[in-house]
Amino acid sequence: MPHLPCHQDLKRALPPHHPVEHMENSAVMQFSFFIVFALLGTLLSMRLRQPYVVGLLILGMVAGPNFLGMVSDEGLILVFSELGAILLLFAVGIEFSVSRLIKQGFRAAVITLAKMSVLFFFGYEIALYFGLDLTTALFVGAMMSITSTAILFKIVSEKGLGKNPVLPLLFSMLIVEDVVAVAALTFFSSIGASPTYEDKFASVLVSLGLLGAFYLMVRKPVAASILRLTSTLSQETMIFVSFSLCLAMSMVASFFGLSPAIGAFLAGSIVASLPNSRAIERSIKPLLLMFAALFFLSLGMRIDIGLVTANFWLAAALTLAFAIVCFLAILWLLYSTGSSAGNAVFGASAMVVLGEFSLLIASLAPGQAGPLLLAVGSFGVVATAFLSSLLLDRRQAIMEFGQRRMPRWAASTLDSASAYFTGLLRDFSPNGILWMMSKAFWKLSSRRLSFIAAIALLAVVARIAISYFGMAEGAEAARLKGAVLLIALLPIAYFGIGILRDFRVVLDTLAKSVSRHRKNAKDEEIILRNLAVAAILLLAAIAIPDLSAYLQLPGFFGFGDEILFLFAFAFLWDLLRHASRLHLKRR
Repeated sequence: MPHLPCHQDLKRALPPHHPVEHMENSAVMQFSFFIVFALLGTLLSMRLRQPYVVGLLILGMVAGPNFLGMVSDEGLILVFSELGAILLLFAVGIEFSVSRLIKQGFRAAVITLAKMSVLFFFGYEIALYFGLDLTTALFVGAMMSITSTAILFKIVSEKGLGKNPVLPLLFSMLIVEDVVAVAALTFFSSIGASPTYEDKFASVLVSLGLLGAFYLMVRKPVAASILRLTSTLSQETMIFVSFSLCLAMSMVASFFGLSPAIGAFLAGSIVASLPNSRAIERSIKPLLLMFAALFFLSLGMRIDIGLVTANFWLAAALTLAFAIVCFLAILWLLYSTGSSAGNAVFGASAMVVLGEFSLLIASLAPGQAGPLLLAVGSFGVVATAFLSSLLLDRRQAIMEFGQRRMPRWAASTLDSASAYFTGLLRDFSPNGILWMMSKAFWKLSSRRLSFIAAIALLAVVARIAISYFGMAEGAEAARLKGAVLLIALLPIAYFGIGILRDFRVVLDTLAKSVSRHRKNAKDEEIILRNLAVAAILLLAAIAIPDLSAYLQLPGFFGFGDEILFLFAFAFLWDLLRHASRLHLKRR
């Protein structure tokens, strides 16, 4: 088959310093190509009825230096990539809704952290299976754990599904994901700075603490200054003030050794806290949209299509695993925490789209892993955007198919599990009985602890005074000090017993919430059930460290055994309660 000349072949055939070559290498022409291909990418997305991110990534791959080479200025591509990432996080910060997060916060946080953990696990293990190193596997796991806020919103709005009752919960989950993703960006941006992951994590925490302290100190005065400036100045000045704050906070984050993106996110949250935040957002939104488009276009230009084809099976495996695991995880988590079957299928279909933060994380991967993960992640973003749109169109058929094929015992088990986890989530929520009991216990115990501390301090002062003032000598001094200690121990024991008595009420509440047995169940049945469940949980908790080591999982997965130990203790405590009650009945 004859070789067809491409754009680069035609350029090489030109004589040196040809006007066409000079024109293409000029910064103005390169920027013009950026704008033209951004427009074409947006039009392509409209034609395909997909979010604009899809068309921009495709056109970026085609026009970039790894294919046609229409845009070959690596410096310009890098500038738009970094500046776009900063402004994208600034836009996310402006959209950050604390009130929405508080309203749906606990349920959204629990579902999101569970979903992200499951997806991280599968992405991490698949990366290791394909022979990638541990550091690259960390990047892959983080990439796979994130859903796209922009693409989900675009698909749902274009299909006229914006009034679905589960959407507020989904957007609260996406807010939690964005916050976790910002922290992940900060961690991965400093991944080469320390010798071990523990040191890196500790350094990130220290830097985040310093930045957080700076943010708390400057938030109110900066917000007040912006409010004064933007209330009297023109729209153009509002734009410059907002972007100046964004860039200033980005530089502060860089000064503390963090990703500039987290500074931009905090700057956006400062703007979001202003009374006229919506007016400011309307003023700067066109520019944010333009730079977001140039950002995704520049990311597409950094993608090597050859890497996509050469690593097709890795890209396909990760994309397929993300789609299946994310759909099933969201379906189960939504249904088991109180959503109807239809809303659970809707939420699972909408969330099956890989996020733009995944591409940001991929771009931070060191060495040759960066281009590889960017190529794989872009393939996943494009493929899952089409898949999510397809699933949303067929969500009713999916739900009916599942209901027809599911055995009756499986449906009954799912309903029981849903009732259990819904009740558990309600009890553990900030307005739940366990939370209220814990607050009441702390209120009473803090007073008793204050008395204990005061009595202990008086006892120490009295013992020192006996020695210092010479009130007694030798054995008599020892007896006097012992008497002071004994006198102090009596009220300390009294208050300590009161704390334990109140804590037992909290333990009883925890046990009732976790065990959740039937009202008419016999004590013997409850004891046997609790014993079996506690044994299973204890065995699982004991096995987690060895299993984590075998699977080469990061250290934070080790916290799973502590959660299992807590639940096992709750079942054992409930077992003791019913065993003592049964003993009293038989007497």
